[in-house]
Amino acid sequence: MVATLPSDVAIIASFIAYRLIHRYVEGPNPSLPRLSAVISGTTTLHSSITTILVVYFLRQCQTQWAERVLHNGKNPAIKTNTVLEESSSLWQEITDGNGRARRYPDDSTNPLLQTRSTLGNTITAIECGFLLQDTISLLHEALLRLRLAKPGLKPNIRLLLQYADKTLLAHHIGIALALLVFHYYVHQDRDRGIYIIVQFLLMNSSTPVLNLRWWLRTYHPNSRLLCLCSDLAFVAAFYMARVWLVGWIIREYGKSHGYASAWKIYFEGMRLPCQMGTGALWIANTAWWTLLVISVAKRLPKELARIGEAMHSKKS
Repeated sequence: MVATLPSDVAIIASFIAYRLIHRYVEGPNPSLPRLSAVISGTTTLHSSITTILVVYFLRQCQTQWAERVLHNGKNPAIKTNTVLEESSSLWQEITDGNGRARRYPDDSTNPLLQTRSTLGNTITAIECGFLLQDTISLLHEALLRLRLAKPGLKPNIRLLLQYADKTLLAHHIGIALALLVFHYYVHQDRDRGIYIIVQFLLMNSSTPVLNLRWWLRTYHPNSRLLCLCSDLAFVAAFYMARVWLVGWIIREYGKSHGYASAWKIYFEGMRLPCQMGTGALWIANTAWWTLLVISVAKRLPKELARIGEAMHSKKS
């Protein structure tokens, strides 16, 4: 049923469904701690749902490509058979504004970019609807913070932004707008690259670990061992879902043209806009992960000492 929804209907349905869940759980006049907990819970629910849908979609695509290879009588045992066997290895020459020609791999038959899928479009529509809904929730959270800090003050956008998580707001609005543009192309029947777009949604898989870490640190700060384990789990999850994943996607694209490494296809075969986008994403995520590692490493000796003292006191 979900896989056959038109993208605009799926965006609206996702927005309404998450909004109703949010309002039902938070109640009529939620406190700031309750609202924050509901936002965290809704985000965890959404991230889990989309991760399951993304994995199903990617496996479905791989199965379809493998069946196509078998139907064409080609060897399905080749590692890159789901991509390389179906993709042209020809080069396409493109001339820039200065009249300089550069060769790029020809993606005109590459299933990574040419595959079109109603299910994939629906997954991105669900993501878009959630981000729009969660943006409202984040602004509501900022409003409650403002009322606690400055009761009686009339709120406006400038004041709300002072008490909002601006990084998260920018993340939500930026991605939601990008997905809305993508779905405009879907309506124009000009959409491409849904397989790679959905791959990037695997970044959501680190969010449940993030929210578990927040919940333990907020409501069970004395459970130091659990908090430390959640810190280490989040370091690993963030790296896999937001740093390693970018390189893996680039490497998969490179394999479709016979490249052995992500670095080689990145510098020799990717167009400049793709280089800038994936490069900026990888650098930003690596920087955040590095700051996270430094933060956890600074706390680690003290936390281990406190855990040791607690265990020793229990024995005595």
